[in-house]
Formats: sequence, structure tokens, C-alpha cells
Amino acid sequence: MPAPGDDAAAWALRHPLDAAGERALEAWLASDPRNAGALLRAMAALTVMDRVIMDDAETPPHPAPATRWSSRRGLLIGMTGAIAASVAGLIGWRQFAADHVTTARGEIRRLPFADGSVATIDSDSALRVVLASEQRWIALDRGQAWFQVAKDRSRPFVVDAGIAQARAVGTAFSVERRDDGVEVAVTEGQVAVWPSAASGTMTILHAGQYARFRSSDAAPVTGTAPAAIERALAWRGGEIALENETVAAAVARFNRYNHRQLVVDDAELAQERLIGLFQIDRPEDFAASLAASFPVAVTSDPDTIRLGRKKSPPS
Repeated sequence: MPAPGDDAAAWALRHPLDAAGERALEAWLASDPRNAGALLRAMAALTVMDRVIMDDAETPPHPAPATRWSSRRGLLIGMTGAIAASVAGLIGWRQFAADHVTTARGEIRRLPFADGSVATIDSDSALRVVLASEQRWIALDRGQAWFQVAKDRSRPFVVDAGIAQARAVGTAFSVERRDDGVEVAVTEGQVAVWPSAASGTMTILHAGQYARFRSSDAAPVTGTAPAAIERALAWRGGEIALENETVAAAVARFNRYNHRQLVVDDAELAQERLIGLFQIDRPEDFAASLAASFPVAVTSDPDTIRLGRKKSPPS
């Protein structure tokens, strides 16, 4: 009978799964109490391998035998927690050049990849791309991107967002990396997500579902909210969609895209809630709409649009 690590390596390389695959995985996990830990170690090993590729990609490439990539499956089997310290010395990885992509404030970029996938990159974001022979690897260093992944089961598509990893084949999903954590939201197909430290569990997300990771948590908070996900991704079309959100939250979203910043001078006004659809690059229209709905005074200069409560006239 194969050791748990052998099967775990196969499952780690096979993700994401269809419905039949998920049932088979659940049966395998239930068959041996050691299997869950073995699978997490295998997923962690994949993450480390991908990071080794990126570390090597920071230096100019040099020739290496093409057969080294073919040994990835064998090297994954049986690797333990010590892989992080030893993998760089054990594997003569072929080096690949990484494409560094950044967007400025207010810039939304559509980036086609050579494999047919497309990334739509949000304002003030940065990512690195490596398209290798056995895996497609994206490091999201900051900001957000929505990925439409071309199907290629021989080359899984992995997004590394620091504390969290997402792995997909032929799907569409977004990853947002913020100061307080990471959020993955699926708009089509399914995506496997897990903590980078492999101290928690792997989760399969389907279309309309999300996972929110915090560095202190072993597992993400998950939920189903297809309408909210679509509203949150309205930036892809140059819009901000608000549905019972606070003025403070709306202002923060506008300020992500515009050099002319909105400033709320009244704490109570900041907590008022809004519904509406606005153009990302028109903060003045948002201010005018706010003034039409609430007793708001708007004052402007070239750099800021200030929002405060209108003062009642003296009696």
C-alpha cells in the first residue's frame, strides 16, 4: 500500500477537483487519520517549490536540463516540514524570468498571458508572473487582480498572496491582498485555497463563494455572496457599486483610484449608508449625489473634496 505521502502528492498536484474528485478526496481523507496532515505538507511543499522558482528568477537565467522539471512529482513525494530549509540545495531548478507588472493609482490594466489566460489588474497593484512548463505562478505583492484562467490541467495556475495560496485550472476568480489579510472570490468554476503556512485546512470554493484569510487564523472565513462579489468587482468596468455601504467605506474606495481625495469631516456622516452606481474617476459626482441625499456641505480645491454637515442657520 502506498505511504500517505505518495497519495498526498498525487492529490496536491491534481487540484482543483470536479465533484467526483471531491468525493474521492473526502473518502481518502477519511480512510486514514494521517492523510489530512500529509496533504497539507504536500501543498506546503508545492508552495515552497514555487517560491524557489521565483527566488531563482530574480537572477539572470542559465542553462539547465529540461528534465529537471519532470522530476517535480517525485521530489514532492515524502517531503516533510524540513523542505523549506533543504529544497533549494536538493533541486537544481531551471530558472525562469519573472514579468513584473504594476499599476499606478487610477490605472486598471487588462493583461493577456501567453497561455491564453487574462489578468485584470486593479489600481495601485503589483504582481509577478512566471509561466513555466509544469505550472503557472503569480505572486500578488499588493492590491487586487481578477484572473480568467485558460484550461490546462497539466499546468495548474497558482496565485501566491503571501499568507494565502489559490490554485485553479480553467476558472475565474479574484485575489485581493490588503494590510489586514487576503480575500479570494470565485466568479466561475472552482478554486482550492489554503494558508501558506499549511497550519490550517484546504478549502474548495465554488462560483459565488469567497474566503477571507487573516495571518492569525488557521482557516479562512468563508461564505456565499455572488451578488456582493459582482458589486465588489465593478471596478473592472470602471465603476463603484454601493449597496448599503457607509460613506466612509465608499470614500475609501474612491480614494483608491483618484489623486483628488475625498475627505469626510463629520463622524456621523461617515457612518451614513448608501446605495448607488458611480464612475470610478468622478468623485465630484459622488459628492454631488451625497449632497442631494443628505444635508452635506461640499467644499473643493484641486487636491481634495471635503464633505461635512451643513450648519443649521441661526434662529
